[in-house]
Amino acid sequence: MTMKMLIVDDEQRIRLGLQAMVEAMDLPIEIIGLCANGIQAMDKMSGWEPADCKILLTDIKMPMMDGMKLIERTRAEHPDAHIILLSGFNEFEYARQAIRFGVEEYLSKPVNKKDLFQVLKRVGERFTVLDSSEKEALDLVTVEPKVHKKQIIADVIRMLESDLNQAFELNELSAKVGLNPSYLCKLFKRETKKTITDYVTDLRIVKAKHILEDYPDVKMYEVGSLVGYSDPVYFTKLFKKSVGMTPKEYQIGQCAFGNQNACLD
Repeated sequence: MTMKMLIVDDEQRIRLGLQAMVEAMDLPIEIIGLCANGIQAMDKMSGWEPADCKILLTDIKMPMMDGMKLIERTRAEHPDAHIILLSGFNEFEYARQAIRFGVEEYLSKPVNKKDLFQVLKRVGERFTVLDSSEKEALDLVTVEPKVHKKQIIADVIRMLESDLNQAFELNELSAKVGLNPSYLCKLFKRETKKTITDYVTDLRIVKAKHILEDYPDVKMYEVGSLVGYSDPVYFTKLFKKSVGMTPKEYQIGQCAFGNQNACLD
């Protein structure tokens, strides 16, 4: 299976150099984006599918959204992604913090082609092992009644709805229902027609709309925090993408359409 990779660094020459190295290797890797910061990378990640082998190769210090924030966000929204950190010799403290977020591999600058090859090869081997265990899980679940699958998804949805203000952990979620994380993602999408991330986002947006309608004095950053988004800019972006307007515009619109609660001072 082809591995889908994002390269994130604020220096163009480094991005292009890493791309050239990877493309010269005999590895099944498709580079889906060269990004200058974390915000660009998050946009590209929206094209990842649950079944993809996802690789994020990112620098630490970047404008707008740095590598640490990107890694944290990636772990929350794509917990099965393989993360490789680029770091200078004087950034060990950042690297140590990144390890807490589940960074699997670490490469020092300037990147050595041989070291990069070995890292990507290890990622591919780990994915092969996971893919094999997923097939075993598929064999077990497909022989069980369809109602069992529906009950699993119902349980997952109940757990997601119970704590929308917290980032969900795919590994923890899958362990609770006894399935391989990758297979759970596939089963969830087959039963609901949505990825788990998209489903949670939709739930959070609906909850945010209710808060905006019912509490006229609420601050926009408070709404985001209440539905699981600590970054108000990211929350506003998601809300606008889903609803077609910013949270503030939505609240003003409720007033215009006669929602008395939203109009009260």
